Amino acid sequence: MNHELMIALDLGGTDLKAGLVDRTGALTHFNRRPSRTLESEDAPLEVIAEAVEELRARAGTRIGGAGLGSPGVIHPETGALVGRTPHLPHWDSIPLRERLSEWLGLAVSVDNDANCAALAESVLGAARGTRTSITVTLGTGVGCGIVSEGRVLRGAFGGAGELGHLPLGSGRYPCRCGVANCVEPEASASGLIAMAREAGIDAPDAAAVFGMASRGDAAATQLVDHMADRLGAVLAVAVNLLNPGAIVVGGGVSQAGEPLFSRLNRALERYALASHRGGLKVVPAALGERAGVIGAGLLAWQTKD
Repeated sequence: MNHELMIALDLGGTDLKAGLVDRTGALTHFNRRPSRTLESEDAPLEVIAEAVEELRARAGTRIGGAGLGSPGVIHPETGALVGRTPHLPHWDSIPLRERLSEWLGLAVSVDNDANCAALAESVLGAARGTRTSITVTLGTGVGCGIVSEGRVLRGAFGGAGELGHLPLGSGRYPCRCGVANCVEPEASASGLIAMAREAGIDAPDAAAVFGMASRGDAAATQLVDHMADRLGAVLAVAVNLLNPGAIVVGGGVSQAGEPLFSRLNRALERYALASHRGGLKVVPAALGERAGVIGAGLLAWQTKD
């Protein structure tokens, strides 16, 4: 049978995003629903089954399988969740691919959600045309996916790309990961908000702190400078190690635009090798909230091929 579509799923702590993706990466019937991750171990699986049933009804016999992007470390051979992830509190080392295949009666491919977003940006988005790219998503943490020669770099058991947990922080803000001097609380959007509130700045999100800095607020400027410097140091490690052609920055704070990217570029000038900066572009993500879904669909096609 000539299948034309893959069911694509992006599981988050709050929502499940879903859609249908063809072989080129074109996305149709995109939708989202609460992921119910706080309720029980089976609740997110039930949400996934509901989304799959709805998409199957739309696509009929044209479905060739499914791809899922999930928080946490996903073993590249077994498709199992390795250990725990705070975004899925009821899941601990569950055989995710096996469980979903049983629930759905479909061949299912599973990977980390940041890897899926990175794959989408590499194939269709801001990193298109580069041999090696890094995509970071700034939100609660610093999500990262690495793509080289069209394939995601996963590491020995799926844990490659944990840039947010490098020991480049001051140690003033401990991270629940347990790494001493972990940089994520100082380089992430949520960390910037926490530091702003500690300084008496009432800002709803990280982009608002950047906005205050752009308007000349001295306290906000100091915080934004520090956050961008630490994030730039993190990215410089990746640049020196992997020599990417593009760094793609996504998440809400990326909408700060030039005030963020000019600071990141200055930090890269300080911390990254000059030989590695010449052909490097640092750009905002192009695919927005749909990147993870598109990447999950592309993952399913790659697995099938």
